[in-house]
Amino acid sequence: MRRKFIISLLLSLMLLSPVQAQEDEYLLSEKTYKLLSKAQEQMEAGQYAQAGRQLNDLLTQTEAGSYDRAVVQQTIGYLHSEQDQYDKAAAAFQQALDADALPEDVTHNLRYNLAQLLIADGQYSKGISLMEDWLTSERQPENSVYVLLATAYYRVENYSKVIEHISTAIKNDRDPKEDWYRLQLSAHMSLKQYKSAINVLETLITRYPHRKIYWDQLAALYQQQEKEFSALAVRMLADRLDLGDAETLVNLADMYRYLRVPYKSGKLLERAMNEGVIPSDFKHLQKLADSWLAAREDELAAQTLKRMLAKDNSGKTHLKLAQVYISTEDWQQVIDVLSPVIDKLQGNEKGRAQLLIGTSYFHLNQLDQAKSAFSRAMAFDSQSRQAGQWLRHIDDLLKRENDAETS
Repeated sequence: MRRKFIISLLLSLMLLSPVQAQEDEYLLSEKTYKLLSKAQEQMEAGQYAQAGRQLNDLLTQTEAGSYDRAVVQQTIGYLHSEQDQYDKAAAAFQQALDADALPEDVTHNLRYNLAQLLIADGQYSKGISLMEDWLTSERQPENSVYVLLATAYYRVENYSKVIEHISTAIKNDRDPKEDWYRLQLSAHMSLKQYKSAINVLETLITRYPHRKIYWDQLAALYQQQEKEFSALAVRMLADRLDLGDAETLVNLADMYRYLRVPYKSGKLLERAMNEGVIPSDFKHLQKLADSWLAAREDELAAQTLKRMLAKDNSGKTHLKLAQVYISTEDWQQVIDVLSPVIDKLQGNEKGRAQLLIGTSYFHLNQLDQAKSAFSRAMAFDSQSRQAGQWLRHIDDLLKRENDAETS
């Protein structure tokens, strides 16, 4: 906090010079300016007692409610804050604000500093109220504001607000701090929001897989939710942490798929890859794609499979992606993804690809191309019956169309 106050002090004192002031309303008298400058030099030199005497003397020489007095009171507040005398600093800042004599931008910054002081002094409700008001008029608040608010709300046991603000901080930061997740977890636990707590623990495990406490907490939550098998599996994995970060998390993801919760598996693998704990190689991307497919998350599966295409020369990934496009009825994409690799596929996989291409051409009303693809699929035992049904269906359609034209 001290560093922030020093910066604010230096910025505010830049406004003290009569030459720099843009409006007569905010001009300091020459005497006040010189004495404030001297007090600032004493503060920078750590001569707080001398600076305090200088400022208190100057305070008696200024008019109540004037700009000069407000600036002196503001500076006294910074002097107290430098000495960690937060209650005295808060009182001085409040007096400066009550004068209603400072420029709006200085007043805005002073409200922020006062809110910080009140929270640091344990006056949480007052500090929270002032900080929330300040936040409504601040266009680009620093992430530390949300963390501070979340911490203060935790002190007054307003756990919903804790979650709101710490979640914002986590979302806004590229590298959220471990303590932020712990605060979020504690708030969810206090509200008995166990499913949300499990999600936070999974994130903590992904980011800090060797912290056994998080594995134990996750197992305990599963036990509390009467998911004994899941709890047992987590405990078994926790006992094998020496396997290393990546393998431990992959095993946990495999466990989620085995327990038929593939979405959790996908989210875990996705986070682990984003954090660099698990490499985004073909093997792990394949596990991620399989998780999304099992969870019926077609869009996420397609995104993952497209990342794999360049790493697969067999055409099998292209076939998987084409099957996703069939599910989403993106017919042209099926044709585009399979046509370049059709000759790389072998056996029934090639027959299945021809069947998918034929189906797509049919839905695009390109019946000649559809017949050609289905005819090629007839050569494969596993697809011959279905391909034959398609061919008969197309012939029936063409016959009806021909009869309608001749009648």
